[in-house]
Amino acid sequence: MMTLTIDTLHVPESVDAPDAGEWRAYIEVINASYRHDAGTDLLEWDPAVMLAAMHQQSHRVRLAYLARDGGSVVGAGELTFDRSTERDVEFMVAVAPGARGRGIDDAICARLEDEARALGRSYALVYAPTPVDADTLPSDAVLRPSSGAGGVPRDDERSRMLLARRYALGQVERASAYALDADPDPLRARLDAAQTAAGDEYETVWWSDRAPDAYIDGYAAAIARMGTDVPSGDHDWEPEVWDAERIRAREDRAASTGQLWGVTIVVHRPTGVVAAFNELVLSPDRAKPTENYGTLVVPEHRGRRLGTIVKCLGLLRWREVAPDSPAVVTFNAEENRHMLDVNEAVGFRPVFWEGSWHTHLS
Repeated sequence: MMTLTIDTLHVPESVDAPDAGEWRAYIEVINASYRHDAGTDLLEWDPAVMLAAMHQQSHRVRLAYLARDGGSVVGAGELTFDRSTERDVEFMVAVAPGARGRGIDDAICARLEDEARALGRSYALVYAPTPVDADTLPSDAVLRPSSGAGGVPRDDERSRMLLARRYALGQVERASAYALDADPDPLRARLDAAQTAAGDEYETVWWSDRAPDAYIDGYAAAIARMGTDVPSGDHDWEPEVWDAERIRAREDRAASTGQLWGVTIVVHRPTGVVAAFNELVLSPDRAKPTENYGTLVVPEHRGRRLGTIVKCLGLLRWREVAPDSPAVVTFNAEENRHMLDVNEAVGFRPVFWEGSWHTHLS
């Protein structure tokens, strides 16, 4: 008989603190769950990086929960929301592979929903990965968002749970990987051609560590546009507020853990506007895969191959600063055909997919 309990997670001062056992178990079950669901170990949470995010919540709030059956850790949940929004909330639901099929994911999701309601949050988003390419399945075995772009297995355990809880599939994202030991000459050739096509009106800038003062305000403005200018499927996200102070806080947090960032921007010389950017992020373990965080070309400057510029220049510089990282993983909405074309031409290949589900909490 299962005796499931879901408790608020104790957050220690450091990953090496005497009371950090629960925190390490929390990260371990999340990583085991994601490996199982995505079918790959390319993406893993780093315990020190995530702990730093728990400690610095001036802009984004994170609440964590640990599920146990008796004395065994069987799952985890996390609730996050941005302080600059009013209703949006994101849930992360993880269940140990050996504890599947017992309703633990449903119980964790219910707990997160209750906590969100108590906080006054009413629009919830959940991500669920799958290694299955929906286009390889019979049409009646696939659940697709209204855009028709991408899909997830209808009979997947997480799909069944979320449908039963009245979530809707709002979008499907493709996770693609680029092997960093690939021949760099095609990248250089594509970069040269794209810069020629863009012309002298555009200047490329790259940095790691901290954003130069001259560009930080424009960079923050471009990040803020991620909430309005990227394909969002059926989701109705609230835009987040970004400014220089928030970027500096993120940089301080990264520095405290040894996380490495590499940022490429394209500046429109006549106006000084940051017209495009790309972010590459690596955990303190430099032998781990790199994650591509944000990539955006602002709508007013699209059609000038700026997406190719930030992708290619970022990858070329990253090979210099992170030579031991084996790959870069990036996410793109399946309906974002333009950016998928850019990534495929650069050399990214599909690895897994992730459905993003949403519901209005009553």
